[in-house]
Amino acid sequence: MNEKGLKLFNLPNLITATNFLCGILAIIFAFSGRIEWSSLLLVIAMIFDFFDGFIARKLGISSPIGKDLDSLADLVSFGLAPGILMFIVIELRLNGNLGATFLKFHNFQFHEFRDWLSLCALSIPFFSLFRLAKFNNDTRQSDRFIGVPTPTSTIFFLFFPLLYWQIGFENTTSFEPSYPWVLDPLVMAITALTFPLLLISEIPLLSLKIKDFGVKNNRFQYLLLGISLITIFAFQIYALPIIVILYVTLSIIEYKTAKHHEIQS
Repeated sequence: MNEKGLKLFNLPNLITATNFLCGILAIIFAFSGRIEWSSLLLVIAMIFDFFDGFIARKLGISSPIGKDLDSLADLVSFGLAPGILMFIVIELRLNGNLGATFLKFHNFQFHEFRDWLSLCALSIPFFSLFRLAKFNNDTRQSDRFIGVPTPTSTIFFLFFPLLYWQIGFENTTSFEPSYPWVLDPLVMAITALTFPLLLISEIPLLSLKIKDFGVKNNRFQYLLLGISLITIFAFQIYALPIIVILYVTLSIIEYKTAKHHEIQS
């Protein structure tokens, strides 16, 4: 490895480090009960995660250190942070405030089944860890993803804290806001326990890191972007899980189409 490959503080690595810092701040805000700021910071982290690779390709900078930094940052921002955010939201739905949560853990008061539900959120960083290790060593993932990427998983899980925040924000005069079934602690716990399995699945998915802006090579990416924008406008927060499902669906269609063309040629 040459000296250039060992350079730490180039522009793409600094952008990756900013992604990492956004993840740390998101965790701090989550434990402070400011889930709206925590969610916003994870969105900002996704933007930095997109641009670090894009800029690295444009500048011709590629190194093992940059790849390792990217995975380490993603583990915090798109593994640990969303896991903690889901943990906090489940606890808030169970106890109404974080003080009761801290007291429960301080005194180790796990007397009922519901007391354990929030720990299901640990499935998110757990499977993210294996997902990122797999990605770094899986040569099949050069032009597409195998399994759901961690930023996509984060988009899915941001739905729950943002919906919880929106309902609470819109019902500040109500003593006890009415929450939909998707924010039931058991529903969120089961979702947090099962959805991360897609991180290590063998589903072939579109790569969202666009190498150029040409339509020919990115038509499915642009289609996903266009429909996603319409969906956000129409459904707002509810669009987040819809976009993830749309992404998986379009990816499968694109993969089947590409395979069909390969067979014909």
